[in-house]
Amino acid sequence: MKAFADGFVLIGGFLAFAAFGYYAISKLEDFLKQIRVDGDYDQQEEQGELNIAAANLCAMQVGAIVLKDMKKEHPNLHCTLSVGEEPELLHALGAGNVDIVILYSKAARNKAVWQREVMLRAQPFINGDGMEIRPIQPVLQSQFVAWNHQDRRPFILEFVEKLCGQGA
Repeated sequence: MKAFADGFVLIGGFLAFAAFGYYAISKLEDFLKQIRVDGDYDQQEEQGELNIAAANLCAMQVGAIVLKDMKKEHPNLHCTLSVGEEPELLHALGAGNVDIVILYSKAARNKAVWQREVMLRAQPFINGDGMEIRPIQPVLQSQFVAWNHQDRRPFILEFVEKLCGQGA
């Protein structure tokens, strides 16, 4: 009879341990699902918009290559590229209509604007009609990248770093 009682206690202990293990695993699964949902939410927050303008079509081509690489890493990134004259680009930057401008010359001393010089090789490209647009002189050209001092969004800083690394 004692052996029967010992066996019964052993089986009861095993069943209690199994029930506790099942409960712990189900709670772990709920916890991991919550983390996964929070992770998806954080990824959606990474959605961003980047508006870039350049005074040079060929500089814009290099910028488009950088943006293509960034879109691989950040698929939720929405980009707009514009081309215009330097004074209108600087006005758009000051008004907050664009995030980054690529200029031929250094912007006037302005404490509200960060600037970096970058050497870019003008690259030919084909427009939507199949016409090739190529620079007369495909040499390295000095350009200046400018963005608002107060705007520290990671996409802006990442674009500037990658563009400046595209140079040489």
